[in-house]
Formats: sequence, structure tokens, C-alpha cells
Amino acid sequence: PTCRENMNEGKSPTFLYFATTIMQQYDGMIDYAMKLDADSLLHLHDYLYFAHRHLPPAPYNTGVYAGALRDKAYWPKHTPEDAVLFESYFGNHYEGVHLYTAGQCYLLSRDLAEFVAEEAPFSKPYQEGHEDHDVSAMAFHSPTPIHLLTISKRQRFWEHPVKGEPRWRRVWSREVARMEGSQFEGRTLRLYTEV
Repeated sequence: PTCRENMNEGKSPTFLYFATTIMQQYDGMIDYAMKLDADSLLHLHDYLYFAHRHLPPAPYNTGVYAGALRDKAYWPKHTPEDAVLFESYFGNHYEGVHLYTAGQCYLLSRDLAEFVAEEAPFSKPYQEGHEDHDVSAMAFHSPTPIHLLTISKRQRFWEHPVKGEPRWRRVWSREVARMEGSQFEGRTLRLYTEV
């Protein structure tokens, strides 16, 4: 059987529910849940370097949310009735600032992932039908402070989008050159050996 894509119908909160179930089974061994788009490519060496330097381990990793920021201010404006529904929480609690993380890659600490999984059934009133935004909105409804790690383009440990064979071949060739220490397009790429 095939599975129908359900991007905006609860896929990510369902993933976080199952991720936290696994985290509970391996208590103390998994500190974060990460979500990547299917067309995102994780650079494991860059991720491990980032994690080593910026992701606190348990028990110091409470309320951590990391990803590439997006600003909802650029979305089409709501009708006045919808604005009350969708913007009042951010207006009241975040002084009108309404950010979310891009779904290409984000991660949540265990406690925050558990909160999102528990919040999901109650989040329908403020969901806007955009997966990335809706998960962020659930996270920002947390009663405890959020430690937001913003990851800029030059700090990313992933590539997005990686679609089509030419792009995959280029990425593959570049990463092979990185591992071999040879040049790619005229430069030698860094390889983290200290961590």
C-alpha cells in the first residue's frame, strides 16, 4: 500500500509523538528530536560539530528549539476576524512578533517535543494549515521559556532543497572530495576532526 502525503494534516506532530516515545524508551540516551524535509540533506560532520558546540545535553537542554527562522509578517494578511483568531496569542504574549522555524530542518529538546506532541490535539483553533508554522505555534504555546537557537544560512548543517539528479551528483562529488581532502571547485573543504 502507498501512503498519501499529509504535510498539513498532522504529520510533524505525529512524528514528534513517536520520536518522544522512542526517547522515553531510551531514557537518558536521546536529548533532541530532529525533523528534516525529504529534500534536505544533513551533513553529519557539520551537525555533530554544531551539536557539540551549541546543544546542551540533558538535564540542561530544556525548552530548546533550533532552526532557520521565518517571519510570518510576509504572509498574506488575515481578515480582521481571522487576525483575532490567529494573531492574538502572539500579540498578547510576544508583542506581535510572529516567527516560526522552516521545516527543512528543526530540532526540539525532549521536553519541548513532548509538549508539542501533547499540545497537538488542542491546537486546531490556532493552526493555519502550514506545517512548519503550526509546529512552531505549538512550541511557542509552551508554559516554560523557549531557548531559541537561530541558525543562519552560513551556519546550517544541512542543504535544502536537494532535488534532481544533477544536484545530488554535485553534492555527492563535493562530499567525497571533502572526505578525501581533495579540492572541489578550486577549494579544499573543511573536515572537523576536533570534537
